[in-house]
Amino acid sequence: MTFRKPAWLDRGREILAEQKRRGVFALIGRILLTIGLIFVLTACIVACVLTVYVATNFTGQSNLPDVDSINENQTSIIMTLNESTGEYEEFQRLSGIKRIWTPLGDMPVNMQNAIVAIEDERFNTHFGVDWKRTISAFANLILHFNQTEYGGSTLTQQLIKVMTGNNDHSIQRKITEILSAVEMEKYYSKDEILQAYLNMMPLASNVTGVGAGANYFFGVEAKDLTLAQCAALAAMTNNPVKYNPYRYPENLRTRQRLVLYKMYELDFITADEYKQALGEELYFKSSAKTTEVNDWYTDMLIDDVTFALVKKYGYTEAQARNMVFYGGLTIYSCENPKLQAKVEAIYRNDDNFPKALLSDTVQPQAAIYVMDYTGKTVAVVGGRGEKEGDRLFNRAISAIRQPGSSMKPIAVYAPAIQLNLINYSSPVRDCYIVLKDGTKWPTNVNQSTPQDSGMTTVDVAVQTSKNTVAAQLVEQLTPHRSFTFLTGSLNFTSLVTSDANGNTDIDYAPMALGGLTNGAYPREMAAAYQIFGNGGSYNEPYSFVKVTQKGNTILQDGPAPIQVLDEDSAYIMNRLLQTVVTGTEGATASSLKNAWSNWEVFAKTGTTQKRNDVWLVGGTPKYVAASWFGYDKNQVLVGSQTSAARNLWSKTMLALHEGVEPTPFDRRGTTVEQTFCTETGLLATEKCPKTRVGVYKPNYMPDMCDKHSVPAEGGTVPEAQP
Repeated sequence: MTFRKPAWLDRGREILAEQKRRGVFALIGRILLTIGLIFVLTACIVACVLTVYVATNFTGQSNLPDVDSINENQTSIIMTLNESTGEYEEFQRLSGIKRIWTPLGDMPVNMQNAIVAIEDERFNTHFGVDWKRTISAFANLILHFNQTEYGGSTLTQQLIKVMTGNNDHSIQRKITEILSAVEMEKYYSKDEILQAYLNMMPLASNVTGVGAGANYFFGVEAKDLTLAQCAALAAMTNNPVKYNPYRYPENLRTRQRLVLYKMYELDFITADEYKQALGEELYFKSSAKTTEVNDWYTDMLIDDVTFALVKKYGYTEAQARNMVFYGGLTIYSCENPKLQAKVEAIYRNDDNFPKALLSDTVQPQAAIYVMDYTGKTVAVVGGRGEKEGDRLFNRAISAIRQPGSSMKPIAVYAPAIQLNLINYSSPVRDCYIVLKDGTKWPTNVNQSTPQDSGMTTVDVAVQTSKNTVAAQLVEQLTPHRSFTFLTGSLNFTSLVTSDANGNTDIDYAPMALGGLTNGAYPREMAAAYQIFGNGGSYNEPYSFVKVTQKGNTILQDGPAPIQVLDEDSAYIMNRLLQTVVTGTEGATASSLKNAWSNWEVFAKTGTTQKRNDVWLVGGTPKYVAASWFGYDKNQVLVGSQTSAARNLWSKTMLALHEGVEPTPFDRRGTTVEQTFCTETGLLATEKCPKTRVGVYKPNYMPDMCDKHSVPAEGGTVPEAQP
């Protein structure tokens, strides 16, 4: 017989098991609730402690960012002259910050309402804090029931956040922000806070503020934004990356519709305006002139403005540079972008350079600086090849290189002619000088030992670049007088009186042959040579006309001529240096003659003793330029490399003179032209076998040639030509 358990017994066991399960769940629930209450209580205690701490350390207005200073942190713009209209126009915005300060009155009401609708709909009624949203935000911060931070901040709080850059998620930061917002609304009006936020709000592509946003995304000024465009800008600020119009246009469009709906819901716009804006197509384009890489001129301009601010206002270099990039400056540049582009194209093209040597591990470098005779920079290139970044080493203004014989006209011949030590055709000894230690020095090119080659004339000495004649003249001038002319009149900054190693540029080799302690800058070489094309006036090189900030001119530059060489001496030097191109006695720059047959050109070559550097410095009636070529690490130049500076000078200047009608140099002063005997350098008679034309000061003329017969009775002596 089988015993069967009663059904009620099984049911009882099930009930007991269910009660046990419920007891366990209840126990777990009580434990979790206790833990939760402990967590909340702890969080509240921490929050209270932090509140007391922050409130104790909060000192009112001193904790507030200065809203009035916002407009000092904005984009700087470079303007260039449009030659067709005669008006300055935007050329480029510097990459420091993309912000254009815009007063609230220049922003559409729709823009103001759009940001209020989507970011802080009770902005006009709260006192800095929207407590309803703040409580929800704090609950999320403590309990983390949402992965993202709740949007509890008001526009006032958001302004504080973007101005301070403090964006951490701590309770302490939130409490400080709340107290600061309440305090801020005591000192600033709603309009001032809204204006500040609209100028500070972050947008896509690192653009900041409505003014820049209108330019960068829609190609208009802020005042011309449509309702749909206003809503799009307001949409971006929530998450500039997610709502970038160029990367995620659909994301932006979705949120823009939300902004429009909120504006309609809050009665900021009518139903018709809402429908019209929903249907408006958004076209993204930029009117802001930006560039991935600055040209060489812009790099130089940034430095020039920086150091002008340092000089005038006593800023540190860091302060001045920060002002250039973030100070909202309007810089009126002297650059002609078309001319600059022509020159940069020449230096980008490897075909314009000598073929690389097989032994080269790096290419030789090059630089050129071009200016006009008022000091205005025309074009500048600081290195060969494609420019691959900003603020690169600019050899045209920052490289100190040995000038070699290109130093002779400015250190030797110009002061010697001004002091009437020589004239155009003076006979001089082509011979070494004897130094204090008895050394015979120097040699000419292609001479192995110092030689006495007899007499020559100044014009031949210049066109053939005789070292011996330059040394003879420096001995008459004294090195100190040459040094003073370079540093005092021509503003050379790289020359040294003496250094820690006992070197000095007040000596024969530096002044006569250009063997300087350090070297010379191409820009300073070009500036020095300007005196041979403008009648002896020196102008400091300049790259901008003026700089303004908030409509006020803070810097101004331009021609400031100082007469450092008399007009007669300047024109005599001009004509002497023309023989370097056109002369028939071994002119060192004769390779330029054919290319410039229709122009008057003065020039001087320079090659250092070890052939580490080659130069061509010279001018036309329009421009003067210094061209340098060499290796950064002083490798010896060989073969066609030694003519590279001349070739690059010629290509550059031909490009700049394209379409320009040839004109002669303006002949200033009272000089006269006269025929001289090439053997004696004295004024020629009819019996002199060989003559050339020289240029002279009326009060310092050579005597008549006494080596050849004086003309017979009835004969004539060539008259002086003006």
